[in-house]
Amino acid sequence: MILFSAVLRHRVEAIARIVSRHVFLLINAIIFAVVALLVVFGDTQEGIFIALITVINIVFGAGQEISAWLTLEKLQLLAAPRVLRVTADGTESVVMAEDIRAKDTIKLKMGDQVPCDGVLASSHGFEVNEALITGESTAFLRTQGDSVLAGSIITSGSGTLVAENAFAESRIVQMTQSIKKYVLILSPIQSAINLVITYTSYLLLLVILFVTVWGTMVHESTIAIIQNIGALTSMLLPQGMVVIVTLLFSYGAAHMYRKNVLLQEINATEKFGRIKNLCMDKTGTLTSAELVVERLHLPPGVDEVYARDSARGYIKGTGDSSQTIETIKKEMGEVYAGEVVEDLPFSSSRQFGVARIKDVHGERLVLAGGPEVFLPHILSESEKKWMQNLIDTEAPAGKRLLCFVLASTGPLPKELVGLGLSVSAVFTLSHTLREGVAEAVQFFQNRGVVIRIISGDNPKTVAAVALQAGVRGTEAVITGVELEGWSDADYVQRVPGYTLFARIKPEQKEKIIEGLKQSGFTAMIGDGANDALAIKKADLGIAMFDGAQATRQVAGVVLVKNSFSDLPNGVKLADNIIQNIELCASLFFNQVFLGFFFFVLLALFDYPSPFTPLNITFINYFTVGLPGLLIFYWIIRPVHARVVPQDKSFLRQVMPFALLSALPQTLVAGVAFYMSLEHAQQHGPTSLVVLACIIVGIIFFMVAPKVYGGPMTGTQVRQLSVLAVFEVVLIVALLKIPLVTEFYNLKAPSLHSTLELLPVVALYVLVQWAVTSGYYRLVGLKKVFEIPA
Repeated sequence: MILFSAVLRHRVEAIARIVSRHVFLLINAIIFAVVALLVVFGDTQEGIFIALITVINIVFGAGQEISAWLTLEKLQLLAAPRVLRVTADGTESVVMAEDIRAKDTIKLKMGDQVPCDGVLASSHGFEVNEALITGESTAFLRTQGDSVLAGSIITSGSGTLVAENAFAESRIVQMTQSIKKYVLILSPIQSAINLVITYTSYLLLLVILFVTVWGTMVHESTIAIIQNIGALTSMLLPQGMVVIVTLLFSYGAAHMYRKNVLLQEINATEKFGRIKNLCMDKTGTLTSAELVVERLHLPPGVDEVYARDSARGYIKGTGDSSQTIETIKKEMGEVYAGEVVEDLPFSSSRQFGVARIKDVHGERLVLAGGPEVFLPHILSESEKKWMQNLIDTEAPAGKRLLCFVLASTGPLPKELVGLGLSVSAVFTLSHTLREGVAEAVQFFQNRGVVIRIISGDNPKTVAAVALQAGVRGTEAVITGVELEGWSDADYVQRVPGYTLFARIKPEQKEKIIEGLKQSGFTAMIGDGANDALAIKKADLGIAMFDGAQATRQVAGVVLVKNSFSDLPNGVKLADNIIQNIELCASLFFNQVFLGFFFFVLLALFDYPSPFTPLNITFINYFTVGLPGLLIFYWIIRPVHARVVPQDKSFLRQVMPFALLSALPQTLVAGVAFYMSLEHAQQHGPTSLVVLACIIVGIIFFMVAPKVYGGPMTGTQVRQLSVLAVFEVVLIVALLKIPLVTEFYNLKAPSLHSTLELLPVVALYVLVQWAVTSGYYRLVGLKKVFEIPA
């Protein structure tokens, strides 16, 4: 009941926040104030229509975002944390973290995220990292009776936890309650559009003040002043852009899930198209998670039975459940018959594990880890030489080596300094590249993304696998040892110069990602617990579905089929959506600039605005509405696979061309207005200016796809031509329907005045073509390249 109440409260609060974000805006306050004035002063039809359009925008925008949020919550259940709960009789069952109650006993292992506050009932080398709670990256050992905080990541060992309270009452849930509430973290496009709407609202307030003061000075009627304000309000605000962006991001999230890419934040759609640095772990990302033992290497003079018993003792003692140890355990088959005295499980930060064992061969310490970790501490020079030769032979072939070494009895070491070691055995293991990895790597590199491998393996092994995958720049390698002592400034300045990072500790991964973020949008892919903090730090975190629970929880994207090769489909969709959002935004902004420049032109010559709010709505049907339908069709059925390099902000990409095109459009509208004045003196006012604005808007849409998407295909040209013809026919038909002309305050211009306007339109077509061609060359859009299929 408590959980149901908490879920219901969470949903109500989230929906309330979404609705309030769409309702309580400065722009809405301005619009409804204008509506109220129109109604009060008798222009009820205009007022009601503006209010209706605004309410539809609000309802549709909020409704679409609520729908997207609910869909996202359902999808996130796939990656939601689950835990192994143990009952009093020893029965184990997998349950959702939300189902945990006080006094429940939970089994935890390396890679899990602690779901609730509790006390350890038992522990086995249980180490936790509390960076997501405290910011401290160091791993801490926790033993029986110690308290453990929810949100901690288990980096080593295993244990059982007795929950202090229910999941919903845990300290971390209470601390982050406000964060957990649905808060839309704006993407670059959303932030840019909100910025435009905000500043346009301020501009509109100034324009309203000017219109009011000027109208009063020249003795215009109150209703005329209010109608002018209503028309300018409709003309200057691209409020529909918010709705369109939300709709397209929602479509992107749903479509990506069908491509096995689960978005845990809806506007991650855009982030796919922004990637400049793509970092990934080697094992489980480039290669399959499955390992194969190829060979057991024994140094001269070491008995195989002794070596195998030592390895078995370590495996039994530490309880290591990593893929590497499980593979070796399966290969050896037999169970260790000796005694495990004490142990310290493997830790990525420590880079080794150790167990004290006692059997027929005597008592000894057995350590396991990468051969390079132990090499400087081996006593025998002949063994050192043998080990180095093995590394030089196997690592360049992409093989993975796990080394077991021995030490005399003594305290369990937490570091290797001062420890004398002898080699017991070295296992050679191998991975295979995941299917489609080479093609995916080539896809990203062809679009200018730098692939970087961050791994705990030997640098030669990492380089060999990277070469197999087709990663470029594999000669630029650096190890974790070389990174020791680097300052934060060093990471920012020097990290972008490297492609491969080997023998890296988890805390170094974080710093590498932080350094790369300064050079461009950085994504991180991983599956292990030691990847979680780096994934959290990245601009876009991507996790494997079968990876560590902690990694899935902090990632913005989860690969449902655990395949890196699924990412290109997501990126192609993101490119298409970003490109078409830019195109759609250009239509909105072009109309805003045209409206503002036309207002300034009329103000300079002391003329009132010829538009009513309903006129503006009629114009928008043809300049934004119908073109928007074709744009959405292009998103669903892409006409080509091109990407414009994302080296500019959204506004810098969209604004300049829309603004430049509005200048000649304003002159066309100005000429049409002048012609209307002459015609009005003899025959009464017409809607020639409305017609002129529609025509230049249609022509703008005919050329804009080239600017925002590169050379147009034959299919695009045909579709644009059909749309233009359809719009012209529709306009002619609508202007002959009295009900339409009366409702939208239109009076069809005469054939004579329309023909007089044609030379001006023809001249505008030439100017628009010149502006388009010049802009196209100026900004270097000929560099737009094809994406390989």
